[in-house]
Amino acid sequence: MRNPLFLFLAGIVFFLACSEKASETPNKPLSDQNLKFEIYDSLMVDYLGNLMLMDISPNGENYLLIDQNTDTIFVTDPKGKIKHKYYRSGDDPESIQGNRTGLGKFLDNESILIPGSQGIITYELSGKLKKAFKPDFTGLSSFVVPFNQVHWVSGQKVYVYLPGRYSDLGQQGLDFQKKSKRLEILDLNTGEFSSVMPFPKSSKFSSETQEFGGLDFYPTFTISGDSLYMIYRNEPKIFAYTLSNLEIPASVKTIPYPEFIERKADSKPANGGFNFRDFFLGFNLSIFPTETGDFLLQYLSGLTDEEANEVTSAAETDFNKMFEDAEKYNSGGFILFDGKSISPLIVKPEILGTLSKYVSNDEIWFSLNFEEAENDYSVIYKTRLVTQ
Repeated sequence: MRNPLFLFLAGIVFFLACSEKASETPNKPLSDQNLKFEIYDSLMVDYLGNLMLMDISPNGENYLLIDQNTDTIFVTDPKGKIKHKYYRSGDDPESIQGNRTGLGKFLDNESILIPGSQGIITYELSGKLKKAFKPDFTGLSSFVVPFNQVHWVSGQKVYVYLPGRYSDLGQQGLDFQKKSKRLEILDLNTGEFSSVMPFPKSSKFSSETQEFGGLDFYPTFTISGDSLYMIYRNEPKIFAYTLSNLEIPASVKTIPYPEFIERKADSKPANGGFNFRDFFLGFNLSIFPTETGDFLLQYLSGLTDEEANEVTSAAETDFNKMFEDAEKYNSGGFILFDGKSISPLIVKPEILGTLSKYVSNDEIWFSLNFEEAENDYSVIYKTRLVTQ
């Protein structure tokens, strides 16, 4: 039976007299603002599956989605009617190069771009292959988050996290920290890749004495205008660059999380891999610059050594139980950060799952939390930030 709450939320528009848009918040410290994601619209698709919204075309006429269980790609109209449906993983000549490493995005109104571990593919909306861009090195995907955003397009350039160029340095280690760079830039006109962005001196990952693991410095970044904002998984800092200079940050801001467990100086990571403790360090999940100059961030605080030992020992080899038990200790969620202070955790209705796409404070898309609802169709929720 479908959850009554789900049926109520799926098609209704919420008008709360006691709420106001975050952009209309009275002038008071961010630390005193109590915010929430308010559902006010939805995209419903006649499909039984766990759909996630990847992108919306520039003209707003097409929505790009993916089934998180089967990797099937969908293109729908704004009302959720399916226009195209196809699968592009595997050994087919038109498949994604290697493993899909992140979400697809619209390159323009007529084509989409999907990153893979061995290159980048552009497709027509129908799924027909347009062009494959392959770097002059072998991609290396030791840690992949396929539902993360690992590339952004600005003009005729694609900025992408595509590791592998520095494989001769290994996947981690002091030489890797000193000599490697984080991102690749694909020139769509020439098809050439070039590497940019060494670890900045203001990052702990530039250390020449302490070694960190690949999981620690897994990057998440976004582009807004002529700026690129980078965060690393286990460092509470935002590195802001101009697109004209991706070698040295224009600014660095430390995020004052109430708790954020970082790797200890005497804790050496597993050589070329991960151990269970690594998964329970503090974790930056996502960053979205807002039109008001703030950053919408999502993070997890991480577990202390004692807490991590407890959950890993109790779960033994049951990986799912390990993460379920860790939720008892792992605090965090969404916050706003203005460069100096942070808001309290933003309230998120339980029916909301993953933040799928941020357009503005008035248009934030979430996938459905399938643990909270049973349904025979898919729904993506449109929300906005409001004060309570």
